[in-house]
This record gives sequence, structure tokens and C-alpha cells, in this order.
Amino acid sequence: MKIVSYGSFRQERPGILVPELGIAPLHTILLRLGRVPLETNTLLAFLDVLHPYIEEALEKEMVPWVSPAEVRLGPPVTRPEKIIVAGGNYQSHVDEAAGKKNAPSPSEPIIIFKPSNTVIGPNDALVRPKQSVQLDYETEIGVVIGRGGRNITASAAYDHVAGYVIANDVTARDLAFKDIQLSPLFAQMTRAKGIPTGAPIGPWIATKDEVPDPHNLQLRCWVNGELRQDGNSQEMIVDIPHLIEDISKVVELSPGDVILTGTTTGCGAFQNPPVFLTAGDVVRMEITGLGVMETPVADEV
Repeated sequence: MKIVSYGSFRQERPGILVPELGIAPLHTILLRLGRVPLETNTLLAFLDVLHPYIEEALEKEMVPWVSPAEVRLGPPVTRPEKIIVAGGNYQSHVDEAAGKKNAPSPSEPIIIFKPSNTVIGPNDALVRPKQSVQLDYETEIGVVIGRGGRNITASAAYDHVAGYVIANDVTARDLAFKDIQLSPLFAQMTRAKGIPTGAPIGPWIATKDEVPDPHNLQLRCWVNGELRQDGNSQEMIVDIPHLIEDISKVVELSPGDVILTGTTTGCGAFQNPPVFLTAGDVVRMEITGLGVMETPVADEV
């Protein structure tokens, strides 16, 4: 099942995308099932229970279909409580950042937060802030939490996953490392990753039944048609169940939280020479089974 949001910015409504038919408004499905309409995070919390009923309603076409071509797709999770970034979680990315093969990797996942209001839809403009000239892309698998919890074991982790989404972990490199030469303590990762519009996600949440193995997905990114990233989620240093286990030891996870699981090699900062995003660029990301996200870049005015 593919969960989307659609409508005006910050006024999106949840729906279910059936590629051959269109978008089924979730509130209509639930009302016809005799249930109260739910916002997205509550839907995700009860998805395991509601999923078969929604699928049955879709099979019977108990809905008025909305054409995706006639509406704006928003971020499939419109108001995540938390966006949690697992930094340095692909060996190829660690290697390119270190400038050498088989570079040391972190002993445990690096946890970074993006503000929840940085999410934008898959085709919304990514706005480069005035204070940055080194805006960079990172193609990532976003794990969307369904049932929340604390101290979740790796063996139970998938019980807490609602599905997966394409995510761009946008990073303003110059904001991150302005004073890093003075001391490693002066890295500013929240400043760099927390910029407005800095978390494009979409185009849908593929529920976990559609992604049998999230550790064998191809991640690709093009900028203006030029292939920049082409890697596989097999590269993850810490896999998804153990990310959830590790993060939930220190952070209580909630329905609708999005965990960004790391990026592969090929970010703009590590091209030769480095190349960063500017107004007029188009960033296209594709992950196996998760669709395509195509985001234009604009300058802040």
C-alpha cells in the first residue's frame, strides 16, 4: 500500500495511491468503513490493524478517486514528531568523507535531529538559504515509525515500522564546518541539516509489506540529469533493526517519526571539484520500490 498526502501546503489530507486508479481519500475510506477519520500519524500508529480493512475497501472501489495529476503531493508524513538522522551509516560515504578506503566507522550510530517542520513534498522547491553557498544532497531511505516505543529490541523492530520513503537529507556543508578547523567540538550539524525545506520526502510511504528486504535497494541520484549517486542499501553499517534498537535506547519513538538511515557515495561536497546545488538545479532521486522524487532548487528571496 502506498500512503500519500495531497493538497495545499500545510493543509494536506492523507490518501492511498493506487497507480492505475488514482488517490483514494483516506477520510472517505474510513467513514465508509464506519470509522472516524484519522490524521496521518494516528493512521500509522494503527496501521497494522487498519491495513486489511483499507485494502478491502480499495478492492471494492468504495471511494471517489482523485487524479494525482490534478493535485499537489505533499510530504507523506506531514507532521512528523521527529526526524532522526543516522549520520555516517554507509561505509562508502564514510570513506569519501575521510578520503581513504576502509576508514574507521563510528562505534555506534551518530544521532542528529532535523526540525520536523523541514519536511516538504517530493516536487516542492528546495530553497537554498541566503547564508549558504554549499547546499548538498544525500539520498536516503527513510524509515517511518508506526507503533512507537522505547528500548525496542532489534528482533521486534519491524513490528514498529510502518513503511519506507525516499528522503533527501539536505546539508548546508558550509554551515556545518565553519569553525571545524578550530576544534571538532565546533561542528554545527543541526545548523547545517535544520534549514527550512531541508527534508524533502516522498512520493509515498511504501508499507513494509511492499519492501521485503530494505537492505537490498538501489539508491540513485541525478542532478540536472547527471548521475551522482548510485549505491545499494547493503552498504549500511548498522542495519535498520539495530538502528531502531540503538536510537530507542535514548529517544522514545513516536508514530510518524522518520529515521534517515544514511547515504551512499557521490555527494556534491566530494565531487572533484566539489559542486553544490544552485537555483535552477533539479535533484532527482530514485530508490527501488519507493518511486521517484524530483525536487527543483530555488534561492531564498
